[in-house]
Amino acid sequence: MNDYQTAIVLQGGGALGAYEYGVIKALYEERPGFKPAAVTGVSIGAINAGLLVGARHDPLEALEEVWRNRFTEILPPPLGILLGPLATQKVEQCLSTFGNAGMYQLQQDHLLAPWQRTSIYNLEPLRRTLQELIDGDKLNRSHHTRLVLGALNVAKGESEYFDNQDVRLDIEHIVASGSLPPAFPLTPIGGHYYWDGGLFQNTPLSSAINCLEQLPTDSRREVIVVELFPAEAPLPTDMAEVMNRIGQLLFASKLSIDRKLFKTINGIIAFLEKIQPHIPEQFQDDPVYQELFVKHKKIDALTVIVADFPKDQANAGDFSRETIRSRIELGYEQAKRQHIGRPHPVEPFAAFRGD
Repeated sequence: MNDYQTAIVLQGGGALGAYEYGVIKALYEERPGFKPAAVTGVSIGAINAGLLVGARHDPLEALEEVWRNRFTEILPPPLGILLGPLATQKVEQCLSTFGNAGMYQLQQDHLLAPWQRTSIYNLEPLRRTLQELIDGDKLNRSHHTRLVLGALNVAKGESEYFDNQDVRLDIEHIVASGSLPPAFPLTPIGGHYYWDGGLFQNTPLSSAINCLEQLPTDSRREVIVVELFPAEAPLPTDMAEVMNRIGQLLFASKLSIDRKLFKTINGIIAFLEKIQPHIPEQFQDDPVYQELFVKHKKIDALTVIVADFPKDQANAGDFSRETIRSRIELGYEQAKRQHIGRPHPVEPFAAFRGD
């Protein structure tokens, strides 16, 4: 496995991001000494990616702290302690509407003039959490691990990717990627304003492939994708389930498109590699040949870990302690069952058999 360069792709999905931590934990456990060549993330995936690359100390310890403690702290410590045993899973689910001490809080003046506001909450608690746990210098050591975070430029209506190889990333780039409206406000960066990158592209697979293609190495290339929103789910039976299903479909739809394109391009590159010795030199100067064969590189291994949540754990807004714990364990167990410890080679011509 040492001859593989690996890129990790982390979707957005709110509280479902605890599952991503479970997968990452299994990955690092199964591959001692593992270090990704690149990590790409959107929304909660950007938060996990930022901690994985830029944690002040051990990245797994930082993720453990965030998911076990910070993001499950529905109320500040004094109130949480006072509630004690009264803070059941159902109570925590209800109270999270009013804020999360580690991530978001109600806009203080929202109830006075809600029609004049552009968000319900602010993300100051998230900023404090990230400032405490992330080292800005480590976040930007692109020669160790490339980090790419996706966000939506609201005025332009375009996806943008913040890449630590091109710009110096800071906490605001992570926050921008997770600024999902109307819950969270616009995040300003360099005179532009951003919302959650998942609104346009919730699976930054293309960015991960680009990172691997640009590596100055002959090592084999591997992509690991964590998919939080499976395409199939039971029919909704009430309004809460209807809203949750809408979110699943909106944020899951792009992955199947990306995977089909990935397989097609991968198959073409593999085919060109086979026939390259027989291609006349005059055709090798053709721009199409140069674009496909010279610029793009074959991805040798692909693993997609698809979350299979029980119905009562599929709500992306549920940060209750018990649900988060269950999602971490589920991600860990499902990654182990899918043999996350070894690369899964890609059949180069699978795209042409309709797979």
